[in-house]
Amino acid sequence: MANSIVQVTTEDGIDPGQLRRAKARRPLKRVAGRLLYESHLSSPIWRDRALIALFHRIDDRHASNQITCSTTLFRQFCDFFARHFHVIPLTDLLARLAGGADISRQLAITFDDGYRDNFTFAAAELRKRGLPATFFLTTDFIGTDITPWWDAELGIRSEWMTWNDARALHGQGFDLGAHTCTHADCGCVSGTDAHREIHGAKARLEQELGAAVRHFAFPYGGPERMTEANRAIVQEAGFESCLAAHGGVVTPGDSPFRLCRVPVNSWYTSPYQFGFEAVRMAMRSPRGSANRASAGSSTSPNDIPSERAIENA
Repeated sequence: MANSIVQVTTEDGIDPGQLRRAKARRPLKRVAGRLLYESHLSSPIWRDRALIALFHRIDDRHASNQITCSTTLFRQFCDFFARHFHVIPLTDLLARLAGGADISRQLAITFDDGYRDNFTFAAAELRKRGLPATFFLTTDFIGTDITPWWDAELGIRSEWMTWNDARALHGQGFDLGAHTCTHADCGCVSGTDAHREIHGAKARLEQELGAAVRHFAFPYGGPERMTEANRAIVQEAGFESCLAAHGGVVTPGDSPFRLCRVPVNSWYTSPYQFGFEAVRMAMRSPRGSANRASAGSSTSPNDIPSERAIENA
């Protein structure tokens, strides 16, 4: 996530009254979400719609941080996904898209950056439930004590996986993908620098894992954070996908190099609130919506002000 997040408070740039109203609606959305999913009323809405969820850090010490999820809430999300979606590997979702197979209620779980709790905690919870996931690693962070600016500004000491952790995840059957070398902004970096960030991350991962790395997620995740020239470099490098992080669902006809993800951030107090917001995104997303040049979050700024107040890494 690192270079991606513009660390702004949730309130910045948002009318205080609007923010209060949005916060007040969260319990209502949680109740509405539970009714939608437990009654299966959500099922028709997810016809021809899939979802890619994005996590960063799972750590109770920093649970109020924008990119952090508490351990309790993460377990709740895992149970919610397992109960109400068909959780499949990202690779399988791409194969379904390519082959025109049904993607209704399919869900892929992803993680960005390479925080060590992804290995020490999240992976164990996923294995307990038989849930697959893809971990996108910022290769220059792995095995180091680097603290990127977004953690440094909050006085947080970043803790990263080691390469042994990454190899263990691979050995446990999880997929690993690239997130550039230094968490670079692919909307700004260009030329040889962009080539190094994209090709270099793939090469390092493949060297350390001894296996092909097929997926790429660009840092910061907003539509303005990836140029078309750099998207072409991703394809040239041999990746099979390029994932964003600015909200939205996956629909038939979406390009694998323009896939949307929904970040799980501190705005969500419950998986059912998240599920309610995801249903709204699904209802607003026509087929092939991720191919639109300006595809942004399908959720109104009145619904999720935190998504508009910060950049998702």
